[in-house]
Amino acid sequence: MLIARPLWIAVAALALAGCNVNEKGQYTTRKLPDTAAATAPTQATQIAVMQGRPDRAFTPIGPLSVTVNKLTAFHPNPTVEDAMQELRSEAAKLGADAVIEAEISGVKIVPQSWGAREATGIAVKY
Repeated sequence: MLIARPLWIAVAALALAGCNVNEKGQYTTRKLPDTAAATAPTQATQIAVMQGRPDRAFTPIGPLSVTVNKLTAFHPNPTVEDAMQELRSEAAKLGADAVIEAEISGVKIVPQSWGAREATGIAVKY
């Protein structure tokens, strides 16, 4: 019985070691496109996020998928703005100018979080 407790503590520490937790008690998971562009990163604040398609010509870089999670039941639920910021951040790493066809889910309970909001879109370059 005495061996089981340290084992569980070690398992919990390893599970949380890879989490990127912010000051709101939220952590994110990301799925980057297989064909990540080799362009210089863009400032995340300069990236537009839109639900539809722009009226101007664009080149798709790749699909984006992020999940913003809350760490415990006592932390606030992730907001739409939190999800949009994560989309911007991932698009910036790819050198994108915008995220089009963005879809952001409502808050839901998922296996690894007390509350999660998923967001998808397509990173594009003008």
